[in-house]
Amino acid sequence: MANKIIRHIPSAIIKLHSTIFPIAASGSWIIDKSRKRYLDLTSGIGALSTGHNHPYTNQKVIKQLTRIVHVPQQVFGSHPAQLELTEKLINIMPDKSLDTIFYVSSGSEATDNAIKIARRYTKKTNIIAMLNGFHGRSLGSLSITSSNTACKFGLQPLMPGCFFCPDFTRKSIDNILSYNSSPDETAAIIVEPILGEAGIIAVPHEFMQYLQKVCNENNIMLIADEVQCGAGRTGVWWGVENSNVVPDIMTIGKGIAGGFPLAGVVSRSEIMNSLNKGCLGGTYGGNAISSAAASATIDIITEEKLLENAKVMGTLLYQELSTIPNITSIRQYGLMCGISLSTCIQTADIVTKLREKKILVLTAGRNGCYIRLLPPLNVSREDILLFTDTLRVLLS
Repeated sequence: MANKIIRHIPSAIIKLHSTIFPIAASGSWIIDKSRKRYLDLTSGIGALSTGHNHPYTNQKVIKQLTRIVHVPQQVFGSHPAQLELTEKLINIMPDKSLDTIFYVSSGSEATDNAIKIARRYTKKTNIIAMLNGFHGRSLGSLSITSSNTACKFGLQPLMPGCFFCPDFTRKSIDNILSYNSSPDETAAIIVEPILGEAGIIAVPHEFMQYLQKVCNENNIMLIADEVQCGAGRTGVWWGVENSNVVPDIMTIGKGIAGGFPLAGVVSRSEIMNSLNKGCLGGTYGGNAISSAAASATIDIITEEKLLENAKVMGTLLYQELSTIPNITSIRQYGLMCGISLSTCIQTADIVTKLREKKILVLTAGRNGCYIRLLPPLNVSREDILLFTDTLRVLLS
């Protein structure tokens, strides 16, 4: 029956593990229709930050289901689940100045609205992004995405006024501002503190700090895209904390709601409240069920000390990977990890062999050249060692 119906789902969606049909899951493990168990180190592309079916999240969501499911933000003032979540989010922001949150449902929406807010506030138009960055698949977010050509193929022209900085050097960003988009035309510079789709590439702290300096001096909004690297993924709440940078605007999503669809744009009240009435909106933003799930996720990460676990398990992962032959480089930041092998062909082969051994990983980089790991933040030592021991056998 499944094979008959699945043909109605677009083939344009690339499915890395298309042969697996999950029917149940718990923690870091999923069960497929054949009752086979797989160690899931993909965790919903990082969205399942507290693992599959965390009982506390389920409890909070079920309780919310008995009260109210959806409160349209353009009809009512707010609702208890959203207010509870907002208070918790404000308390974990990298700086107290980031005190106003606009809720949406996906990272792409967050990017689009961050661009809109930056343009409206600065009264300028152009956007500078980093080459190889990924910011979403909507037409607006796709315009500043450059991690691959497949997601943009045949869709040009996209949004004008977008420019890409080729590397993390002062000279490159200065050249963009001198020859492509002057400071008087540039509304924002957007950057992932760690480029996820590119292969887990960290932006140097010095470059992040220089971007903030340039933005502060030229009325340019510095936008930190924290959708993949935020919400505790690197062992701190937000990637910018590693660089001691305070962005003007921050986008959040993925792991913040433990697998439920919730994202947001966070900025200073002076920026958000300067926008004209009607500038922001959207039917499902701040949905009550997703808000309850996100509130529970923050509780779990805090109470179960998952920021510390991300650091400890990340260190263990790095140490074990460092002893495995035929790995050319390891880029590990908490539980966000990119692994380079000798060729893209070898990477694809190892991903397949890992799946045959009942371990699921992601890929990243051009043509999927890197193995990408985004395990749940509560992944266990035993699960990490199962992966590394299996990989060691495959690569020896």
